[in-house]
Order: sequence, then structure tokens, then C-alpha cells
Amino acid sequence: MAATKRVFELKCAYQNYAWGKLGSKSEVAKLLKGADDNFAIQEHAPYAELWMGTHPNAPTTIPHLQGKTLEEWVKENPEALGKTVQERFNGALPFLFKVLSVNKALSIQAHPNKSHAEELHQKDPENYKDPNHKPEMAIALTDFTGLCGFRPVSEIADFVQNIPELRSVIGEKNCETMLSSVNGDVSEEEAIRSCFSALMRQDRAVVESHLRALAARVKKLANSGEDTSRFVGDVLLKLDEEFPGDVGGFAVYFLNVMRLKEGEAIYLGANLPHAYLSGAGNLLQRTSFSLLCRRKMAAHCVDLPLPFLTLQLQRYSVFKVRDQLFFRQWTVLAF
Repeated sequence: MAATKRVFELKCAYQNYAWGKLGSKSEVAKLLKGADDNFAIQEHAPYAELWMGTHPNAPTTIPHLQGKTLEEWVKENPEALGKTVQERFNGALPFLFKVLSVNKALSIQAHPNKSHAEELHQKDPENYKDPNHKPEMAIALTDFTGLCGFRPVSEIADFVQNIPELRSVIGEKNCETMLSSVNGDVSEEEAIRSCFSALMRQDRAVVESHLRALAARVKKLANSGEDTSRFVGDVLLKLDEEFPGDVGGFAVYFLNVMRLKEGEAIYLGANLPHAYLSGAGNLLQRTSFSLLCRRKMAAHCVDLPLPFLTLQLQRYSVFKVRDQLFFRQWTVLAF
């Protein structure tokens, strides 16, 4: 085979998911325009994700090779992966690199671990199209907000005790279980599962009614200049504006709110419930279709298979990407 340049231009695909920022406000649209002067940005269209990799849903191509896909090129040049990657991942590029530009909240979701992904793929290849897990690392390009992992039970119990609308949706018995876990009378895992399950399975009309009342109360406080941090007011009102009455609004009292600054990163392992809410960031993840569960904010909802979720009852850890050693280490661990 004739010698091929080892550094060359790639043409990246993009996704117009409804949650993306619109037009030239989107970092994704700016990158597309920067790479191609002829690219016409549609100001009323969302530009959510830029993909760089071999995922068949949005394959990267190589312009100087007449649009050959990156996957085809890697198959023809497996040595470019390096011996270790080539052997471990059967000659395939193992990761997908994305740029996200988030305007509206994404759904609450989680991804399976490797063994569970293999099991799901074997049992249901139609919906789980490959046996890969899907860990990911998010790296903030701007202020970047999301939900990530379960809060410590002491925090959840405080919300349960002081927000009557939340108590009503969860039910008194489950609330008492949560409060008992603070004293060690009930396991933290049992308390989380009972309360979060009750929330996610509550009748939609009940959720809408109580969430509408809570949002109105918090909005009134915010408009009068009062501090609403005890209600996680900024996130609650954002979700209520985007998806009024959706159960995801109450999830802010169970999941950590992560607020990353430019250059900060977070690693999201298997089975960890998470949702990105706003901002721009890079995302490095395993190339996979695997999505363990999704609770869609608005639109249709799918029940969460709660037994598989990781009960990470702690603060999430934020890292600086400027630490190159850290980035190399986590890339190896993640993939």
C-alpha cells in the first residue's frame, strides 16, 4: 500500500439534537464554520454535538481520501493504533471524542459496566448493539453544569425534611426510611432505593401538581431577591422552564449538582446516573451504543432499572485537565 500521511484533516459529523445551542451561539457550529468557510450556520437550528471517531451513527471522514471513513482507514492501517491498542481492541479505535454545546437539559441516564453490557448484548442485540461499556470523561470548555451520582444521605434527608412537596411525592413511609438512615437505623442504600424508586414511579399527575407548586414558590422567592440555594433554585427553575412538571425537577434533590469551570474535568464510570444541563465541553467516551437507562425530561419516559445504578453517596471529584499525567492515567483506566 502506498505511504499515507499520518497527520491529516478529518471531517467531523455533527448532531442536531433538540437540546443543543442554537445557531452561532453553539460552540459546535463555530467549529464547523471554522473548518469550512462554506458551511452555512442555520441560526434557528440546534447544534448539539460534534463527533470525531468511527461510530457508525456519525462517522468521521477523510477529505483528501475522497471521503473515506476513519473506520475504513484504521482497518487499512491498524499499526497506527499502536501495538497495545491494536491487540486489546481488535484493531478498532476504542474511543469517541465529542464536543457538546448544551442549551437544554439532557435526560438522566447511565451506562452499563463491561460484563453487564456483554450480557445485555447477548440477550437483546436489537437494543444493545455491541458488548462494550461506555465510561466517559467530561472536560469543561465553559462553565458546565450537570447532575452526577447520588448525594450523601444527610443532604437528601435535609431536602426531604424541609421540602413538603418532595415529601408528598415520595410518601411518608419512604421519607421516614430516609431520615432513619441518617442515624444508621436503615442502610443508606435501602433509603436511596426506596425514595428514588418512589419518585420515579410516582403517578405523573401527582408529580406535575407538586412540582408546579414548588416551582411557583421558589420563583416567588427568587423574584423577591431571596436566596433560593436551599431549594437548588437555579437548577430547579431552569428545569421547570424547559420541561414543566417533569420528574427530573425533583431529581436535583437526589443527585449531586456539578458545576465545572473551564479546564476542569469529571470521570463518569459505569452505572452512575448523570445528566448534562448547560454549557460546552469535550467528552471522551468508549465507542458504544450502550445506554443502560434513560429518564427523559419531557417527551416519553422509560422506567429506570434501579437495581443497577451505582449508589455513589459522596461528592464527585473534579480534576484539572492541565495535569497531563492525570489525563493519561484516567484514559488508560477508563478504556
